[in-house]
Amino acid sequence: MRAVFGSVVVQASSSAAVVAAALLVASQMGLAAQGEFALLRSWSDALVTIAVLGLPQGLLHLTYRDAVPIAVLGQWVRRYVLVLFVLCATVGACVVFWAMDHRTGPALSVATAGLIAASVPFAAAHTLWRSLLLRHAGAIRYAFITAIPAWLILIGLLPVCHLGLRDALAWPLLGSAVGAAVISGVLVQRAGRNQPAAVSASLGWSRQTLWRVSIETGAQNVLIALSPAMVMSCATWAGASLAQIGAVSLGLHVYQLFGVGAAYLAPMFYDRVARTGSVMTNRQLRHRLLDLATWQSGVGIVTACAVALLVVRLLWPKDADSWALLMLMALAGILSMAVRLLITLMLARGVFRPLTFQAMARLMLSVGGSVALMQTCPAMLAVPLALALTEVVVLGWLIRLTQATDSTEPVAAGSA
Repeated sequence: MRAVFGSVVVQASSSAAVVAAALLVASQMGLAAQGEFALLRSWSDALVTIAVLGLPQGLLHLTYRDAVPIAVLGQWVRRYVLVLFVLCATVGACVVFWAMDHRTGPALSVATAGLIAASVPFAAAHTLWRSLLLRHAGAIRYAFITAIPAWLILIGLLPVCHLGLRDALAWPLLGSAVGAAVISGVLVQRAGRNQPAAVSASLGWSRQTLWRVSIETGAQNVLIALSPAMVMSCATWAGASLAQIGAVSLGLHVYQLFGVGAAYLAPMFYDRVARTGSVMTNRQLRHRLLDLATWQSGVGIVTACAVALLVVRLLWPKDADSWALLMLMALAGILSMAVRLLITLMLARGVFRPLTFQAMARLMLSVGGSVALMQTCPAMLAVPLALALTEVVVLGWLIRLTQATDSTEPVAAGSA
């Protein structure tokens, strides 16, 4: 259990780095700059999720269930990333030329468009290589690999905020993507050296399986990643200023802070289930998940959240001070913890399509609810209220779904 506790602590530091980056930009450059940075970061994350197309889950499937060596999959990932570089360079050039003819303010400049496009293939490479390392790195080392991008972004923001370079907010995103890709790529290469080249080269594996699993999970991942970007963008479209978006984005970090606990346990849960090679029912899967939720990990998650909330409250910008925003975001985050645990259970059972519909409903409810509520209340109240209501609806639906699927049909470990 020490590995579980250590992994939670390391990944909690990653979440702390994300919150610290937002507070740093807000305190040093103002809420408007934080609103701009939040839009850039959320859309960058969404573009990376679209670029990987659910392939991390497909690679995990091949690594665990089909025992395809990391050396073989690493070579395939390198070729895929090369294709991404070509596509992103082409799309980035088109966006830059469009931005030169259609100026839309500081949120989209020629340099910013080019930097975001350049960061996507690097960030995608890190995401794909990280998935290959889950089985080989161990819980704590995998947590460090996962936390690298957030730390690098925070480090990159220090000189940018110190010098007040608002036009350079996209540079830390690019630097983080490049650094994380290089580190994870080196680790994958080292792991692949332990496997004979002749065996790796002659091993046959199904690309059809890779794409089938990836497409089934990719749609859900894309919809989830689009949610914060769409919420903030639509709030801007509905009349919210960049300063208001900055305050909302700080609140979103509180919301995500409560949900990361379940996300931290999910890879370790998947790893344990997939390694058993046995057949388990849904009840046994729940027991395996509860085995990971030890008191040590629970204390670690609660302590990290409490400390982070205290720090956030102390450093919270005065012009964004709103107890309603904090409390509603915290409520939505607590509900999202239960939602993520149920989603992990369904993924381990091999249920994909209903979860895709769930992600689509979540996106529509959060975005539509935010815009609708903004007609009667400000964005700092409308967005968190819409998120809380969305989590209530999704949680109720998932409870009914797990009850419906908790039948006598056994579950093959690693089917996720």
